[in-house]
Amino acid sequence: MTNQKAILKISNDYSILITDNVGVKHKIWDALRFREKNYFHNRRYKMGMWDGYTEFFKLETGKFLTGLLPEVLSALKHFNIPYNIEDSRTETNFLHSEIKEDFFNSVLPPGYDPVSLHDYQVELVNKVIKHKRGIIFAPTSAGKTYIMLGILRSIPPNTPTLILQNRVGLAEQNYSEITKWGVKNVGTLWGNGNAKPNIVTVASVQSVSKIEKALSKIKVLIVDEIHDMMSALPKAVYRRLKNCDIRVALSATPFKFGETDKVQKHYVKGFFGPVLKIDSAAEGVLTTKELQERGILAASNCTFYDINEPALPYDIYLDAVTRGIAENFEFHKIVTRLAKKQNGRTLILVDRIAHGDALHSLLPGSLWVQGKDDSKTRKGVIETLQKSKKNVIAIATQQIFNTGINVFIHNLINAAGGQADHQIIQRMGRGLRTADDKQGLEYYDFVYNINPYLLEHSQKRIRILKKQGHTVTVKKEIDF
Repeated sequence: MTNQKAILKISNDYSILITDNVGVKHKIWDALRFREKNYFHNRRYKMGMWDGYTEFFKLETGKFLTGLLPEVLSALKHFNIPYNIEDSRTETNFLHSEIKEDFFNSVLPPGYDPVSLHDYQVELVNKVIKHKRGIIFAPTSAGKTYIMLGILRSIPPNTPTLILQNRVGLAEQNYSEITKWGVKNVGTLWGNGNAKPNIVTVASVQSVSKIEKALSKIKVLIVDEIHDMMSALPKAVYRRLKNCDIRVALSATPFKFGETDKVQKHYVKGFFGPVLKIDSAAEGVLTTKELQERGILAASNCTFYDINEPALPYDIYLDAVTRGIAENFEFHKIVTRLAKKQNGRTLILVDRIAHGDALHSLLPGSLWVQGKDDSKTRKGVIETLQKSKKNVIAIATQQIFNTGINVFIHNLINAAGGQADHQIIQRMGRGLRTADDKQGLEYYDFVYNINPYLLEHSQKRIRILKKQGHTVTVKKEIDF
């Protein structure tokens, strides 16, 4: 063992640990490498060209993503390794050292009543002001827009800022809120005809290549719904932001598959830093149950009905979805009867176009929105699900409403199946927003006893919902 001090060279994007203590470097390398989810299906793994691991600390160079600095510092402390820091990060100073509950009342849009921020919203904005990077882990409908606005209004004027998201609908929604609250010099960058970047640019990740030369000037990065923003394209964007020292990611499900995908989790932490813990939440991180108990989110009641026909015991998963859900006419009739029974604003989520077409034909007067529809059509359906005082039924492919879209529905029927943690939590979150004409959310789902894959996924949805604190009832008979 050597007594020579280690050196930590820290920059905005990557950092480097320099030490001649090979043993410690090896331990950090081993602790920060993880096998990819489903690595065994990878062709390179099958050919023996790859061991399935992604390394977040390079053994030869000591290089790692700066967001993982807490893990490296913890290792140096654990092994009692002295070190010096050479910090070359740029420094963007906020306008305030902290904000308070009445922060927005000096900039209220016309017609708005005074706003009193929730304690956790104030805490999370102040955590960003203090630490300058981190993950805002908060349930859907917890008011992340106010948190984002609090950050934006605390940044000095003329600070190059990029607000990034995966979907055009979410970009449009964020742009509308940001400009409504008086943030200056806000530009757009998505789709055709919206390439109008400015000092603050709201962009879809697919359009960022249009401002490639400007990326080196970005000082602030805010990524909405980070769980949808960790594919190769957004990661390539994050790597180009060499001078960006304020980095914030927001999501109700930042770690897409929980603890089962440590690679995705450590990429999120690597680019953005740790989850920001707060005192106003019992475990440091907000939960849906806490916000329901405080009346911030609507109460929920989850009912699952058994589906027993047709028997598909030997179908592979994709065939089971096709024959057991999308093309199962008896199932369509059950969903139709259930939807007709509901009062208020009802949303039915489907996975396949054929399924949506079938339900739309069985539910005259229903609204049917899918991926091919333009933003105007989608906006019309969203506004109906926000404001209609009549009974209304909307059918949508799950991708449209899985993430970030604000609706105020009374009833949610999940006819799309599914098993991913983030999908179930995000879907449920679509219905937990409170409204003046709404006492709670009625969530309906199905236990598909017809196929082992579909049954396993149904049982997982039940486990996830119970873990989130929702009341779940499983009914063996159709009672409507």
